[in-house]
Amino acid sequence: MFWRSATRSVFVMTVAASMATSSMTAAVSAPPLTFDNIYNNTSIANIYLTVPDASRQALDREPKVYVAATVKIDVGGGTSGELPIGLRLKGGTSLEKLNAKPSMKVRFNWGVLAGQRFVGLKNMTLNALSQDNSRVHEFGAYRLFNAMNVPAPKTGWAEVFVNGTSKGLYLNVETPDDIFLSKRFNDVTQHLYEGVALNDLKRGNDRGGEKDGAFLVDEGWKAVPNKNDLKRLIEVANYSQQAKWWNQLPSVIDRKRMINFFAVENFLGHWDGYSGPIINNYFLRSNVQGKFTFLPWGADQTFGENRATGATDDMYRFSMFRALVGYPCSRNRGTAKLQRGRMYQK
Repeated sequence: MFWRSATRSVFVMTVAASMATSSMTAAVSAPPLTFDNIYNNTSIANIYLTVPDASRQALDREPKVYVAATVKIDVGGGTSGELPIGLRLKGGTSLEKLNAKPSMKVRFNWGVLAGQRFVGLKNMTLNALSQDNSRVHEFGAYRLFNAMNVPAPKTGWAEVFVNGTSKGLYLNVETPDDIFLSKRFNDVTQHLYEGVALNDLKRGNDRGGEKDGAFLVDEGWKAVPNKNDLKRLIEVANYSQQAKWWNQLPSVIDRKRMINFFAVENFLGHWDGYSGPIINNYFLRSNVQGKFTFLPWGADQTFGENRATGATDDMYRFSMFRALVGYPCSRNRGTAKLQRGRMYQK
């Protein structure tokens, strides 16, 4: 009996040691993650964010100011290991606190981490899908933009954990920055402008510096600290003679991609984009010759979903050919009071 008991104990210890060794070997030999792992729509990554108390309290006070945190990403048998990052919350009307389910921005090269990259990335955008009941609108919208040769983000699915608590399903959206632009364009980027809502390509809207005015500069200001390229685009956008405007467009913008951009926005019913009444959620990228390309953003409230009501199949639609349209908010649903983007109207 003693022999059998001792043999069993040795067997159990041997198996346990073997399992531990296998686990350590698997951890050591886990394949490094790649860009394609992160933006892969056939699997769901696990993203673990650790936010210290001091950072959490700072986000409660100033949600859009980056704070120190760490991230660990596991997907497809690979892992990032734990990485130091900068973290902030994201959103306008959709902004939520960290203890709820906020959208978030992750910055790998934040502050003292300058130069740090993860699978070649500086940034990641984690969208909480709080304005998309279907959870697939943004994924589908960007797929359509890319299919129409309009440079748009790639996406990946993720379950996000904050300090060990699952926040549920998120969409990991590729962030428009210099890394993104280098993958989409063969020529050199001069500026990446972010349009501020309810502004447009109106005379005078080229005023301001890098972080103020109707257009914010997300990339290129250090090399070219002026908005002269934007000023020229605005000049052409405001030509009163239609033929002159049309003929001069190719000197300041990729005209074919612009038409494709507007076609997809309207097919999606993207009322929160440039060709909608809010003139919102878009970027303008210029090359060193001052030629621009429209880039889409914020395409979650698309495909006709009307969040003004909770009714099933209560679709929101607007005519492609109206210069004035409303948008699906309870205070002005169905009204047609707001001008759409100037370039789209023309």
